[in-house]
Amino acid sequence: MIPLLASAVLALACAPPAPPTQGSPVDQRISSSYEAAQALQGELDGAWDLTDLEGRRLYSLQIVDPPGPRPHLEAAWRSLTAPASIDASGPAGITQPTTSVLRLSFSQVGGPVRIDLRRGRAGEWSGRLIEQGRVLRVTLRRSAA
Repeated sequence: MIPLLASAVLALACAPPAPPTQGSPVDQRISSSYEAAQALQGELDGAWDLTDLEGRRLYSLQIVDPPGPRPHLEAAWRSLTAPASIDASGPAGITQPTTSVLRLSFSQVGGPVRIDLRRGRAGEWSGRLIEQGRVLRVTLRRSAA
């Protein structure tokens, strides 16, 4: 569990690899293997951005979602508003009590952070961020980078 979480934290600084381009038979085989590996992951697996209603990116999240009916999710966070430092990232607690509810929590220098999200009809996640006594409306979207 620790190596998997450490990998997720390190992955926050890296963009996910792009699938290989189609070309030679070797390239096609690599692309096919990449797609097969991605198909083995759960739907939440990957990089996500938490944004406010104005679209400002607040946090970057990396979620590890192994396949299965009730997988054990793991997550890491990185602040996109604080200066880069060791205190601006770390592991996050994550639970998905139902397929339409997602909860994350972590601690940072300013205190605890809690994120409560619900899945919308189009698959997006929205809800609230509770941080330092304030509540913000937020949306969780797949990271573009």
